[in-house]
Amino acid sequence: MRYVRYWIEEDTLIVEGRFFGVSTGLLGGWKKVRYAFNHKVGEEFYSSDPADYLRSVAKKLGLKSYFGLLTAVPIENLSVERKDNVVVFVTAGVNNPNEKIGTINIIAAIDARMSKSALLNSIITITEAKSKALIESGYSFTGTNTDAVIVLSTQRGKYHRFSGPASEIGKKIWSCVCEGVKRSLKKWKNFE
Repeated sequence: MRYVRYWIEEDTLIVEGRFFGVSTGLLGGWKKVRYAFNHKVGEEFYSSDPADYLRSVAKKLGLKSYFGLLTAVPIENLSVERKDNVVVFVTAGVNNPNEKIGTINIIAAIDARMSKSALLNSIITITEAKSKALIESGYSFTGTNTDAVIVLSTQRGKYHRFSGPASEIGKKIWSCVCEGVKRSLKKWKNFE
Protein backbone atom coordinates (compact mmCIF):
# COMPACT_ATOMS: atom_id res chain seq x y z
CA MET A 1 0.00 0.00 0.00
CA ARG A 2 1.79 3.11 -1.17
CA TYR A 3 0.16 5.41 1.40
CA VAL A 4 1.35 3.28 4.33
CA ARG A 5 5.01 2.65 5.05
CA TYR A 6 6.44 0.50 7.83
CA TRP A 7 9.77 -0.69 9.18
CA ILE A 8 11.40 -2.10 12.33
CA GLU A 9 13.87 -0.01 14.30
CA GLU A 10 15.28 -0.65 17.79
CA ASP A 11 12.75 -3.36 18.79
CA THR A 12 9.92 -1.21 17.43
CA LEU A 13 7.51 -1.62 14.54
CA ILE A 14 6.85 1.84 13.07
CA VAL A 15 3.92 2.50 10.72
CA GLU A 16 3.99 5.82 8.87
CA GLY A 17 1.33 7.67 6.90
CA ARG A 18 -1.26 10.43 7.22
CA PHE A 19 -4.01 8.92 9.30
CA PHE A 20 -7.10 9.63 11.32
CA GLY A 21 -7.58 6.88 13.84
CA VAL A 22 -8.46 5.49 17.21
CA SER A 23 -6.38 3.64 19.78
CA THR A 24 -7.23 1.65 22.90
CA GLY A 25 -3.59 1.81 24.04
CA LEU A 26 -1.82 4.15 26.46
CA LEU A 27 -2.36 7.82 25.50
CA GLY A 28 -4.92 6.55 22.99
CA GLY A 29 -8.26 7.98 21.91
CA TRP A 30 -9.09 9.77 18.65
CA LYS A 31 -6.70 11.90 16.63
CA LYS A 32 -4.81 12.59 13.45
CA VAL A 33 -1.41 10.89 13.55
CA ARG A 34 1.62 10.44 11.34
CA TYR A 35 2.87 7.33 13.13
CA ALA A 36 1.75 4.26 15.03
CA PHE A 37 4.27 2.05 16.77
CA ASN A 38 4.51 -1.18 18.71
CA HIS A 39 7.58 -1.34 20.97
CA LYS A 40 9.06 -4.35 22.74
CA VAL A 41 9.76 -3.12 26.26
CA GLY A 42 13.17 -3.39 27.91
CA GLU A 43 14.00 -3.96 31.58
CA GLU A 44 13.76 -0.21 32.31
CA PHE A 45 10.02 -0.38 31.59
CA TYR A 46 9.31 -2.30 34.79
CA SER A 47 10.62 0.51 37.00
CA SER A 48 8.90 3.42 35.24
CA ASP A 49 5.45 4.85 34.62
CA PRO A 50 4.06 3.17 31.45
CA ALA A 51 2.85 6.45 29.88
CA ASP A 52 6.21 8.14 30.53
CA TYR A 53 7.98 5.11 29.08
CA LEU A 54 5.81 5.27 25.93
CA ARG A 55 6.59 8.99 25.51
CA SER A 56 10.33 8.31 25.95
CA VAL A 57 10.25 5.65 23.21
CA ALA A 58 8.52 8.07 20.82
CA LYS A 59 11.02 10.82 21.67
CA LYS A 60 14.00 8.51 21.20
CA LEU A 61 12.68 7.50 17.76
CA GLY A 62 11.89 11.13 16.83
CA LEU A 63 8.15 10.42 16.44
CA LYS A 64 5.61 13.19 16.89
CA SER A 65 1.87 12.88 16.36
CA TYR A 66 1.57 9.17 17.16
CA PHE A 67 -0.28 6.30 18.75
CA GLY A 68 1.92 3.81 20.57
CA LEU A 69 1.66 0.31 21.99
CA LEU A 70 3.96 -1.60 24.33
CA THR A 71 4.57 -5.35 24.41
CA ALA A 72 6.79 -7.97 26.02
CA VAL A 73 6.49 -10.04 22.82
CA PRO A 74 9.63 -10.00 20.63
CA ILE A 75 9.16 -7.97 17.46
CA GLU A 76 10.44 -11.03 15.57
CA ASN A 77 6.99 -12.51 16.30
CA LEU A 78 5.41 -9.82 14.09
CA SER A 79 2.97 -11.00 11.46
CA VAL A 80 2.00 -8.65 8.62
CA GLU A 81 -1.13 -9.54 6.65
CA ARG A 82 -2.54 -7.66 3.66
CA LYS A 83 -5.80 -7.78 1.71
CA ASP A 84 -6.02 -5.10 -0.98
CA ASN A 85 -6.30 -1.78 0.92
CA VAL A 86 -6.02 -3.27 4.43
CA VAL A 87 -2.77 -4.16 6.18
CA VAL A 88 -2.72 -5.58 9.70
CA PHE A 89 0.28 -5.89 12.03
CA VAL A 90 0.07 -8.40 14.90
CA THR A 91 2.36 -9.36 17.77
CA ALA A 92 0.89 -12.13 19.90
CA GLY A 93 2.18 -13.88 22.97
CA VAL A 94 0.06 -15.72 25.50
CA ASN A 95 0.60 -17.73 28.64
CA ASN A 96 -2.58 -17.77 30.71
CA PRO A 97 -5.34 -15.19 30.48
CA ASN A 98 -5.58 -12.68 33.31
CA GLU A 99 -2.84 -14.49 35.28
CA LYS A 100 0.52 -14.21 33.59
CA ILE A 101 2.15 -11.96 31.02
CA GLY A 102 0.61 -12.09 27.61
CA THR A 103 -0.21 -9.44 25.06
CA ILE A 104 -1.81 -9.34 21.64
CA ASN A 105 -1.27 -5.97 19.96
CA ILE A 106 -2.93 -5.26 16.64
CA ILE A 107 -2.50 -2.26 14.34
CA ALA A 108 -4.81 -2.08 11.31
CA ALA A 109 -4.07 0.47 8.57
CA ILE A 110 -6.86 1.01 6.04
CA ASP A 111 -6.43 2.99 2.83
CA ALA A 112 -10.02 4.23 2.66
CA ARG A 113 -12.38 6.81 4.13
CA MET A 114 -14.03 5.49 7.28
CA SER A 115 -16.85 6.94 9.33
CA LYS A 116 -16.14 7.34 13.04
CA SER A 117 -18.56 4.53 13.78
CA ALA A 118 -16.78 2.30 11.24
CA LEU A 119 -13.46 2.99 12.96
CA LEU A 120 -15.00 2.02 16.30
CA ASN A 121 -16.73 -1.00 14.82
CA SER A 122 -13.34 -2.09 13.44
CA ILE A 123 -12.19 -2.56 17.05
CA ILE A 124 -15.08 -5.00 17.58
CA THR A 125 -14.35 -6.82 14.31
CA ILE A 126 -10.67 -7.08 15.24
CA THR A 127 -11.49 -8.37 18.73
CA GLU A 128 -13.93 -10.97 17.42
CA ALA A 129 -11.44 -12.17 14.77
CA LYS A 130 -8.67 -12.35 17.41
CA SER A 131 -10.94 -14.42 19.64
CA LYS A 132 -11.78 -16.80 16.80
CA ALA A 133 -8.08 -17.21 15.98
CA LEU A 134 -7.27 -17.99 19.62
CA ILE A 135 -10.00 -20.63 19.85
CA GLU A 136 -8.97 -22.19 16.53
CA SER A 137 -5.35 -22.25 17.77
CA GLY A 138 -6.39 -24.38 20.74
CA TYR A 139 -6.70 -21.74 23.47
CA SER A 140 -9.73 -21.60 25.75
CA PHE A 141 -9.79 -17.81 26.16
CA THR A 142 -10.48 -14.81 23.95
CA GLY A 143 -7.63 -12.48 24.85
CA THR A 144 -5.23 -11.35 27.55
CA ASN A 145 -5.50 -8.54 30.08
CA THR A 146 -3.16 -6.18 28.18
CA ASP A 147 -4.36 -6.50 24.56
CA ALA A 148 -4.59 -3.26 22.59
CA VAL A 149 -5.75 -2.14 19.14
CA ILE A 150 -5.00 0.79 16.86
CA VAL A 151 -7.15 1.42 13.77
CA LEU A 152 -5.82 3.91 11.21
CA SER A 153 -7.59 5.31 8.15
CA THR A 154 -5.91 7.30 5.39
CA GLN A 155 -9.31 8.99 4.81
CA ARG A 156 -8.81 8.66 1.05
CA GLY A 157 -10.76 6.77 -1.57
CA LYS A 158 -13.94 4.78 -1.04
CA TYR A 159 -16.14 5.67 1.93
CA HIS A 160 -17.16 2.98 4.43
CA ARG A 161 -20.00 3.57 6.93
CA PHE A 162 -19.72 0.07 8.36
CA SER A 163 -16.89 -2.32 9.19
CA GLY A 164 -18.54 -5.34 10.77
CA PRO A 165 -17.41 -8.77 9.52
CA ALA A 166 -20.23 -8.89 6.92
CA SER A 167 -19.18 -5.57 5.33
CA GLU A 168 -16.74 -5.25 2.42
CA ILE A 169 -13.97 -3.67 4.50
CA GLY A 170 -14.80 -5.73 7.59
CA LYS A 171 -14.25 -9.01 5.71
CA LYS A 172 -10.73 -7.88 4.82
CA ILE A 173 -9.98 -6.78 8.39
CA TRP A 174 -11.37 -10.07 9.77
CA SER A 175 -9.30 -12.19 7.40
CA CYS A 176 -6.07 -10.29 8.07
CA VAL A 177 -6.52 -10.42 11.85
CA CYS A 178 -7.39 -14.13 11.96
CA GLU A 179 -4.37 -15.04 9.86
CA GLY A 180 -2.07 -12.57 11.63
CA VAL A 181 -2.92 -13.77 15.13
CA LYS A 182 -2.47 -17.42 14.14
CA ARG A 183 0.90 -16.77 12.47
CA SER A 184 2.22 -14.68 15.36
CA LEU A 185 1.09 -17.31 17.90
CA LYS A 186 2.99 -19.99 15.96
CA LYS A 187 6.13 -17.85 16.23
CA TRP A 188 5.43 -17.38 19.95
CA LYS A 189 5.20 -21.14 20.52
CA ASN A 190 8.57 -21.56 18.82
CA PHE A 191 10.01 -18.74 20.97
CA GLU A 192 8.86 -20.14 24.35
